[in-house]
Amino acid sequence: MSPSRSFLSPPRATLRAAAPLAVAIAFFFAACGKESPLARRPALPVIVISIDTLRADHLPVFGYDKVSTPNIDALAKDAIVFDNAYSHVPLTFPSHVSMLTGTLPAETAVRNNLGYRFDSAKHPSIPTLLKAKGYSTAAAVSAYVLRGATGLAEAFDSYDDRIGTVSGGSVGVLQRQGYETVEVAARWVEEKKDNPLFLFVHVFEPHAPYEPREPFKTQYADRPYDGEIAVSDADVGKLIESLKRNGVYDDATIILMSDHGEGLGDHGEEQHGIFLYREAIHVPLLVKLPDAELSGTRVKTPVQLLDILPTIAEVVGFDVPANVKGTSLVKIAKGETPDRRIFSETMYPRIHLGWSDLASLIDATHHFIEAPKPELYDLAADPSEKANVLADQRRVFAAMRKEMEGHDRRLEVSTNVDPEEAAKLAALGYLGSVSSAANASDLPDPKDGIHDMNGVTKAAALAQRGQLAESAKLLREVLVRNPAFADGWTQLGKTLEMQGRFEEALDAYKKTIEAAPMLAPGTALSMADVYLRLNRWDDCVKHAELAVEVHPGAARLTIARAYLAKRDLVATERAARKVIEDPSRKRDGLILMAQVRTFQRRFPEAASLLDSVKAETSALGQQPLATYNFARGDLHARMGQLVDAKQSFEEEIRYFPQNREAYVRLAVLLTLEGREDDANKTFEAMVKANPSRSSYALAADTFRDLRRPGSAKSWAVRARTTG
Repeated sequence: MSPSRSFLSPPRATLRAAAPLAVAIAFFFAACGKESPLARRPALPVIVISIDTLRADHLPVFGYDKVSTPNIDALAKDAIVFDNAYSHVPLTFPSHVSMLTGTLPAETAVRNNLGYRFDSAKHPSIPTLLKAKGYSTAAAVSAYVLRGATGLAEAFDSYDDRIGTVSGGSVGVLQRQGYETVEVAARWVEEKKDNPLFLFVHVFEPHAPYEPREPFKTQYADRPYDGEIAVSDADVGKLIESLKRNGVYDDATIILMSDHGEGLGDHGEEQHGIFLYREAIHVPLLVKLPDAELSGTRVKTPVQLLDILPTIAEVVGFDVPANVKGTSLVKIAKGETPDRRIFSETMYPRIHLGWSDLASLIDATHHFIEAPKPELYDLAADPSEKANVLADQRRVFAAMRKEMEGHDRRLEVSTNVDPEEAAKLAALGYLGSVSSAANASDLPDPKDGIHDMNGVTKAAALAQRGQLAESAKLLREVLVRNPAFADGWTQLGKTLEMQGRFEEALDAYKKTIEAAPMLAPGTALSMADVYLRLNRWDDCVKHAELAVEVHPGAARLTIARAYLAKRDLVATERAARKVIEDPSRKRDGLILMAQVRTFQRRFPEAASLLDSVKAETSALGQQPLATYNFARGDLHARMGQLVDAKQSFEEEIRYFPQNREAYVRLAVLLTLEGREDDANKTFEAMVKANPSRSSYALAADTFRDLRRPGSAKSWAVRARTTG
C-alpha cells in the first residue's frame, strides 16, 4: 500500500476519473468559502461476516493447530487481529443485536433467543445508520433465531432468511448450509457492486449439531466441531472470492467476528448459553480496512463487539449515537487504550432452566463472574479459569462487584408477554399457575445444576436414537429435582410426541408455558402440531394463532394445514395466501394451494403450482420441501396415474420418513393392487421410523378401512402390546 493512501481517502479509480473535475470544483468551493464535496469521505463498502459459535482459541490465527482455515488465515494477513475480543451474551439473537446497535442487551431489550423482538425504529443500528448515508443494506442469515420476523428485517433493505424446517426440531437445528447463504450474499453483491453497500452475512456452522459436510466430515471424524469450523472457513472463502471477483474487496472494510463461543465441556457445559467463562465469550475479531491499512497489526487490548459500530462510523463517516459505549477499533489499533471492563450477561439459565442469571466483567488481568457463588479468575496466571482466586484477591473482587452494580440486570418476565397474547393464553387456561420465582434473588447457581442440563442433552440424544422410554425416564428424573426446568419440559413433550403419547405431550408443553411464559409462542406452536395429529383442528388453530406474531411463517403454515385437514378449502386458500406472502415460506404456501386445487379437481392448476415449486427449489440447489412429493403423489393418484403416485409417495418417505400419511397412501395403493404383503412392509418401515403405539394403530385402521381383517387384527394386537 502506498504510504500516502489512507482508508479515509477515495478509491484510486475514483481519483483518476475525477481528477480534472475535482480541481475545478475545489477552486469554486474555495472561492465561495465552502467545503468541497470531494473532501467528504467516500461510500466505502462494508461487510460484516459472523461465524456462529466460534471459539477464538479454536482458530490457527490464535494459535490452534488442529484445524486448517486457509481463508480466514488469508483474511487475517490483510487485517488487524484482536487477540482478546469479547461477546456480551453467549446467545445468537441478543449478541447480534448488541453488535449491530453498539448497545448492551438491557438497552436493546433483547435478552434471549426466544421471547423477544428487536425494535429497529427505536434503536439505531449499523444498517439504519448506513441507509441514512445512502447505502444499500442487506443481510443473509443461516439460523432461524435470526429470522426477519424478530424485527431484524426492518433494519435492512433486503433480508434473506429462507431457512428450511425440520419437523419436531428445536430452533438449534433450524438452519441452512453456510454455502447456500453465501451464494445469496454473493448474488446481492453482484447486483449492488457499483453502489455503496453494507452486507451482513451469517453462517451457522460450527453450531451444534456438529455435522460437517464432506470432505471435512472424514478429515475431522474425531473432532466434528473443528470439522464445522473448516466448513465455515470454506464458505467464507467463497464469499471473499466473490468480493474480489466483483472488485469490492480492496476498498471494503471487512469485519469477521463470532457472536459467542462454545463450552465443549471445559466447565461442564457442552454447548453455550448457561456459563460466561472465556470459552463462551472470547470470540475472534478481524478488521480488514480499505487497501488493508494497518494489516499485520495485532492488538492485545481487550475489545468488545460493541466496538464494531463506532469502527464503521469512523471509516464511513457518521456520528455515533450518544448511547453507544464502544470505541473505534481503529483508534484502539493505533494505540488508544480505553479504561473499561467489558460486561457480559446470560439470562438463559433464568428463563429456560429456573436457575440464576449470570453476569461478568473482564479486563486485561481479571475476570469476575457474578453468581450466587461468585468467581474471580487471574487471567495472567490462569487463562483457562480453573482456580477461583476470589478469597485471595479481595480488593479486585470488591472493585469489580461495585462496578457490576452499575449494570441493569432486571428481568421483568411479565413485560415480555404481550398483553393481548397474555389474554389469549389465559383464555386457554395458561398463566394461571406461573410462579413468581423467576424474579427471586435466591435462584440456584447454574454450577450446581449443570449435570441436569447435560442430562437433558443426553435424553435428547437417546430420543434421536429411538430409545424413547429411556429418554422420558431420564427427563422425569431431572424434572422431579427441578420443576421449573422449561427446556426439560419441552424435551419431554417432544419425546412423548415421538412415542405417540400425545395427551401427555400436551401436558408437558403446558408445564413449559407455566415455567417460562415468554416461551409461550414457540411452545404453543409445538402444541398446535400435536393437536393437528390428534385431528383437533380448532385447538390447533387457536394455539397456532398464539405464535403468529413471533413465528408468523410457521404458525400460518400450521393454520393452513389444519384447515386443509378439515377440508375447509376456502379457509385453507385464505391462509395459504398469507403463507405465500412470506418470502421464506412462499413455496410451502404454493404446495398448500396446489393441494386445494387438487381437492377441487383443478388438476392442471395444481400441477402448474407444483412445477413452480420444483423449479424454484432446483434453482436454489435444495432438496424437496416437506409435503411436496406427498402433494404430487396425491395429485397423480386422483388423476389415475398410479405408478407416478407410488413413486412420489416413496420420494416423500425417503426425504421425510416421519410423514406417516405418505406411508398410508402408499400402502393403500399397494393393497388395491393386490400387494398386501408389500403394504405390510410399507407399514413396517413406518413404525421403524415412527416407533409409537399410534403408528401401529394407524396401520390397523388403514387395513380395517380396506377390509383386510387379517392384517388389521395383526397390527391391532401389536398396537395393544407396544409401550
